[in-house]
Amino acid sequence: MKWKNIDTNYQNQLETLSSKNPYERLGIEYGATMDEVKKAYRRKMRLYHPDKTDTFMSGHGEELSKLLNQAVEQIKKEFDR
Repeated sequence: MKWKNIDTNYQNQLETLSSKNPYERLGIEYGATMDEVKKAYRRKMRLYHPDKTDTFMSGHGEELSKLLNQAVEQIKKEFDR
C-alpha cells in the first residue's frame, strides 16, 4: 500500500465523519442516554486518539478527536435544555 493511499483514506474518513450528525459520529441512535453517549465516545477515542495512533497518523487522529469532542458537546447541550 502506498503512503498516498493511506493519507487519502484518512482524509476521506475525516470528510465523511464531519458531514454526519453528532449521533452518527459516535455510532449511536438519536435519543441515546448520556451513559450510552459516554460509552460510545470512549470506544471511538480508543481508536482515534492521537496518543493511540502512530506518529504518521497523529494529525488525522487529532482531527478525528476534535470531531468526536464536538459531537459530545453538542449532545450535552441537548441534554442541558
